[in-house]
Order: sequence, then C-alpha cells, then structure tokens
Amino acid sequence: MKLIPTRGLIGAALAVVTALSLSACGDNAATEAAPTGPVDLSTVTLKVGDQKAISIEVLLKASGQLENLPYKIEFSTFTAGLPLVEAASAGGIDIAQTGNTPVIFGAAADADIKIVGALSATGKGDAILVGKDSPIASVAALKGKKVAVYKGSSANANLLLQLKKAGLSLGDVEPVYLSPGDGYTALTRGDVDAWATWDPYTAIAEKEIGAKSIATADQAANGYNFWAAGNKTLADPGKSAALADFFRRYAAATKWSSDNLDTWSAKYAELTQISVDASRTTWTRSIKQPIQLTDQVIASEQEIADAFTDAKAIPGKVDFGSYVDTRFDKS
Repeated sequence: MKLIPTRGLIGAALAVVTALSLSACGDNAATEAAPTGPVDLSTVTLKVGDQKAISIEVLLKASGQLENLPYKIEFSTFTAGLPLVEAASAGGIDIAQTGNTPVIFGAAADADIKIVGALSATGKGDAILVGKDSPIASVAALKGKKVAVYKGSSANANLLLQLKKAGLSLGDVEPVYLSPGDGYTALTRGDVDAWATWDPYTAIAEKEIGAKSIATADQAANGYNFWAAGNKTLADPGKSAALADFFRRYAAATKWSSDNLDTWSAKYAELTQISVDASRTTWTRSIKQPIQLTDQVIASEQEIADAFTDAKAIPGKVDFGSYVDTRFDKS
C-alpha cells in the first residue's frame, strides 16, 4: 500500500476537539454574506486544504480547471478531515473538503467555520473490512473484537451507526484509533479484527490483501461530503468571490472525471502509486457530486451528530444547521 499518510499527524487528529476549542475565535451566529460589488481577484490567494486520498489539486489540474485562474491558489495536503477542520478554524486554510463526520466534531468543538457546500456519493466506499480468511461475516460478530478506525472520520460514523443497527454500541467493541496507513498495517498483521475506513483505502485493501467488506455506509449512513470554510474567509469579499468561482470549477472537474473515468483513474493511480484497478474501483463508486445544502441534507447530518452525542463521543449536542451557510448554493 503506497498511499500512506504522515503518521505524525495522528496525535493532532485525536486531540482535535481540544485544539479546535482553543483555536475557535468567533460565535456560532450565521455569517452574513460578504458585500457584493467589483473585486480585484488578481490580489486574492485562496488557500485550499487537500487530502492525498481526495486529490482536489490533481483533479482540477487534470480537467484543465486550473488554467486561466483570475486568482492564485495554494494547496496544502493533510492526513484527513479533522486536521483540515482545525486548519480552517484557525485560519491556516480558507476551504477544505471533508467527509460527513469531521464537520460534526468541529461543530461540537465550537470551530470558527461554516459549512458552505455539500457533495453526495454512494457511501459504498466507506466500509468495515475484515481479513480475507476471517470468520467474521457480520457487524454483530464484532462484539468484543478490536476494530481500527480513524477517530472523527466518516468511517467512525459508519462504525457507530452499523453497530447501532446491529443492536450494539461502541462499548461492545474495542475501538483502536489509528491513521489509515496504520489501520491497513494493523489489519494486514492481524493486530485488529476489523478496520473501518474509506476509499481509496477500502479499494486498496480489497485489491492488495483480499480484505472483505462486511458492511458499507450506504446501508446505515449518508454518503455526504462537505466544504468547510473559515468565518474570516467568508467575511472577505475577495475570497468569497474566489470561492464562488472555485466551486464552479470543481463542479466542472467532477463532471469531467465522470465522463473520462479511464483517464482520471490512470492519473490518480499515478499520483498515489496505487494500482489502476484500485483507482478505477474508487472512482466508480466514490465520485463526489456537488449538491445543494437542503433541509434533507442538514437533517441527515443532525441524525449522525445526535448519534455521536448519544454515544458520548462528542461534548454536548450539536445544532448542525447553525453552522450552515447556503450563499454558494447557486454558484
């Protein structure tokens, strides 16, 4: 498995709720839309948080959407969604794409962010995996077993909701909080009985070590991803204008990837040093399509937030809707 995140970030990821509480500097009131009018985008630099597993930069470049930019973009690569939310809250980046759970953990920690966009995927790439020779064939059979998962990730939500569906709780298993790279290693060595993860890690494990899926998120959770932006970014007219253009370019790039799956899969495989087969599997089931932040989307996220609250996995109750800003829905 070549696509291995920087392991030094795992400590920061596990402590992100505390870090976010310290870095948040605004209240939860809805951020007012930035003033309209002419903006000189040539003076704007948009700082975009990326994940190697998502590869926003590569997607935009491959699709030609980084050409003729009226503003500058700086990309920074992170391990997973939790560090991205922390960076957006602290002002280190302007915008980040995460799964359905990091934004909930951010809201629980009073992060200085708003959710400004949504994306939909099948959820089939978020899976609970066991080794190819494992006798475990169901979520119910995980009782008393060790399960690797990245804390605060969409895989964490999938594990929580799958256990609930099977009449179990997180207390009925032994969660082992690991980065994706370490989770892969733990499953391969037999140090854990199962691993909850997401694409492309799911596809890599299936193709490289014959891992078997016993449950996928489409059976219990939503497949949403979200764009999170810092409130300081949203209060800046130039950066807000750049974001509107950025979202249009991302939507065009996503359509291009769907229409050119072979080309995109090959480019992604080259970047991440994974097999073209694993890459194609990932982007066949895990392409993220931009959608609006509808009441249905917000309600679905609230259900996940409430599940984490009930499990005492986050402090207090989260009002997800109070973190939503729909100004870019028509961009």
